[in-house]
Amino acid sequence: MLLWLYLHFPTLQLDTLFHSQDNDHATEVAVTIVDGRRHEVVQANQYALEQGVKLGMGLGSAAALCQDLQVHPYDPEMETNRLSDIAQWLYMITSDICLFPPNGLLIKVTNMLSLYDGIDNYWSTLYAHLNHLEVETYYSTGQSPYSAMLMAKQGKNWIEPQLPRLKHAILGYSLTCTELPHKQVEKLQRVGIQTIDDLLVLPLPEVAKRFDIDLVNYVGRLTGQFKHPVEFYHPAEHFSQYLELLFDIENIDWLQKPLTRLFKQLEVFLKLRDKVAFELQLTLHQRDYGDRAVNFHSAQGDYLATKWQALSKLTLENVQLDGAVSGLTLSIVRAEETQVNEHDLFDGVKGNQTSLELISTLQAKLGLQAVTSLKLTDDPRPEFATQPMMPTANDKTEVNAHLLKKLRPSLLYPNPVLLEQRVSVILGPERIISGWWDGHDIKRDYYVARNEQGQWLWLFRTEDKQWFIHGLFS
Repeated sequence: MLLWLYLHFPTLQLDTLFHSQDNDHATEVAVTIVDGRRHEVVQANQYALEQGVKLGMGLGSAAALCQDLQVHPYDPEMETNRLSDIAQWLYMITSDICLFPPNGLLIKVTNMLSLYDGIDNYWSTLYAHLNHLEVETYYSTGQSPYSAMLMAKQGKNWIEPQLPRLKHAILGYSLTCTELPHKQVEKLQRVGIQTIDDLLVLPLPEVAKRFDIDLVNYVGRLTGQFKHPVEFYHPAEHFSQYLELLFDIENIDWLQKPLTRLFKQLEVFLKLRDKVAFELQLTLHQRDYGDRAVNFHSAQGDYLATKWQALSKLTLENVQLDGAVSGLTLSIVRAEETQVNEHDLFDGVKGNQTSLELISTLQAKLGLQAVTSLKLTDDPRPEFATQPMMPTANDKTEVNAHLLKKLRPSLLYPNPVLLEQRVSVILGPERIISGWWDGHDIKRDYYVARNEQGQWLWLFRTEDKQWFIHGLFS
C-alpha cells in the first residue's frame, strides 16, 4: 500500500501578499480575499477574523463589521502560479509531486522513506524547507490521494504512517467534506448515508447498482482499492519567485524588506544546489506604467542573502521609479557551480573584502560599464600595450616576458604633450619602430628624464627632432 501526503494552502493568495511584520500598522490591517462572482469572503487574515469576519460571509456584512477592511479580488491564476513556485521549491528535497490547482500539492511519500530513514526525518526536513515560504499549510498523510486530501483540507495536520489508523481516521467525516459533487452528496443523504463510514459499509457491487459509476470510482480510489492516476511535476532548473505587495510602494528604499524575503529564498535555492549566482534580474511591476527590469551583478558569484542585499541596495540607489510598485519578481540570469577557492595559510588576513567583492560593490554603485580593467598585449607601441576589459573576464594571454622588464611609467597620457620645459635626461634612448602593418606606424626614441620640479617624465623624440611627454612615473 502506498503512503501519500497532501499539502493544502487555505490562504495561498493572502500569504503571497507581502506586508512587513515589523510594522505595527501593517499587522493591524484587516485583509480579505473576496470571490467576485459570489461576493463572499474566501480568505481573511487573523486581524480580520478577530473583528468578526468569517469565511463565506458576504462582502457587505464583512465591511459592516470592519470599517477599514482591505479587499482584494480572488485570483485563482495567482494561486496556481504560486503553487508551481512551491512545487519547484519542494522538488529540491522530495520527488513525485502532483499539482492540484489552485491550492493543493500531493506527494507520494513511499519512495522517500528509505532516503530519509523514516517518516519523521522526512517530514521534519520537508516542513523546515516549507517554512521558508511563510505560507499557512494544512497537511495529512493518507492511504490514498483522496484520503490524504480529505483530512488535509479539514485541518487534520498529522503525519501517520500506520495504514490501519489512516483507514479508521476517515470514517467519521461527513460526505460534504469529500470531492463528490454536491448533487451526488444530496442524493446519498436522502437515503440516510451521511458519513464516509455509512458509505463504506455498502459493498461496491451494491453501490454500482444503486448509483452511478463515478461514485464507485471515488470509493475505490478513496480506500486505495483502485489506482488513482496522477501526473507528476517536473520543474525547470530555474529560480524565479514572484511576491505581490500588500501596499503599493512609491519609495525605492522601501523595497529592501520585501527583497530580503526573496533573497532568503534564493540563498536556500543556491545552497542546496551548490551554486552561486553571478547575475540576478529584479522585475518591478509598476501599476499603470508596466514592468521595469533591474539587474544585479556579482563579480565573484554569491549565494548569501546578505551579499545580494548589499549589492541591490547600491544598485537601486540609482533607480527612479516611474510609478507605484505592486509586485516583485526575482530571477536568476546566470549561475554556475561553486568554485573551490584555494588560500595560502601563511598569507594572513589581508582585509574583509576580496578584490572581486570590491569590483561587485563598484559595479553596483557606479554601473556595470563604468568599471573596467586592463590587460597587457604583445604590442610594443605604448598606445596599444594595454586594452580595456571587463574586470570579471579571465584573461590568460601570455605576454612576452621581455616587454614586462621594460621601464614604463605608471601614468600614460591619452595624447602625447609637447615638451615645453627644461629637463635632464637620465636614461635612454629606447627606440620603438612598429605599427607599419595597420597604418598606425611610429618611429620614436624614448627617454627617462627629470624636470626642475622633481617629476620623472617619459619622453620621446620624433624623426623631425620634436620632443613630447608621453607619461609620468609615480
